[in-house]
Amino acid sequence: MQIDKVTNEIIKDNKMINSNEKDEKDEKDEKDEKAERENNPNMTLYNSITTNYLSWVFIFLSIIVLSFPDITNGFLTFFILLFFSYYSHVSSHFYRNIFTILHHYHHENNNVFSHLIQILFEITIPVLFLPFYYYYGTIFLNIWILIFFVFFYSTIHNINYGIFHVNNVHSLHHKYIYTNIGPDVCDVMFGTKNHENNYCENTNHYIPNIIIVTFIVMFFQYICKNDNIKNIMMHSSIFFLILSTIVLVSSSIYLNFFYL
Repeated sequence: MQIDKVTNEIIKDNKMINSNEKDEKDEKDEKDEKAERENNPNMTLYNSITTNYLSWVFIFLSIIVLSFPDITNGFLTFFILLFFSYYSHVSSHFYRNIFTILHHYHHENNNVFSHLIQILFEITIPVLFLPFYYYYGTIFLNIWILIFFVFFYSTIHNINYGIFHVNNVHSLHHKYIYTNIGPDVCDVMFGTKNHENNYCENTNHYIPNIIIVTFIVMFFQYICKNDNIKNIMMHSSIFFLILSTIVLVSSSIYLNFFYL
C-alpha cells in the first residue's frame, strides 16, 4: 500500500512538472510571437518594403549589376517573374488536374520524389520562353535576370524554408494552402497572408541567396564572353530544359492516372 501511495505521488508530481513545463513553453512561445509581431509592422505594402529595405537593396543591386546596360528590362523581367510566380502558385492550388498534379503531390507527400520533382519544376520554368526564342530569336526578357530569379526563388523555397525552416511562413502555407503563397510582398499586396502571420515577414534571410546566386550568374556571364563556351552553354541549357520537361510531363501523366 505504501509503495502504491509513493508511486501515485510520483505520477502526480510528474504530471504537475509536465503541466508546468507545457505552460512555460506556451508562455515562451506566446512571448516570442508577441515580440516578433512588435518588431514587424502591420501588413501594408509600405511597411513590407520598409521592413525589408535591406533585402530589396540587395535585389536591386543584383538586377543592376546583372542586367547592365539594359537595366530597365532587367527590372521589368524581375517583377514580371515575381508576379508570375505568385499567380501560377495560386492557380496551381485552385485547380487539380494534369497541369497542377505535381504541386499537389508535393504538398501531400513528404518524400524524395516529391521534393526533387518540385525543384525540377521550379528550375525548368524558362522552358516556357523557348517558343519565343525559336520564333523571334529572343525571349524579350533579360536572360540573366531570368536565371537569377529561378535560382533565387528555388533556393529560398527549398533551402531557407525547406531545410533550415527559417520561420513558420512556408510551413503554414503547407497547412493552409490558400495562404502564404509567396513571395511575402505579394501576399501582403493581395491579402493572402495567413492569420497567424498578420505581420510582415522579415526577409533578410534572402540576402545570402541573393549574393551567392548573383556571383554564380556573374560567373556564367564571364565564361559566356567566349562565343564557343556561350554556344555550348546555350545548347546544354536547351537540352536540359527539354529533358526536364519530358520528365515532368511523364510524371504528371503517371500521377494523373495513378494518384489523382
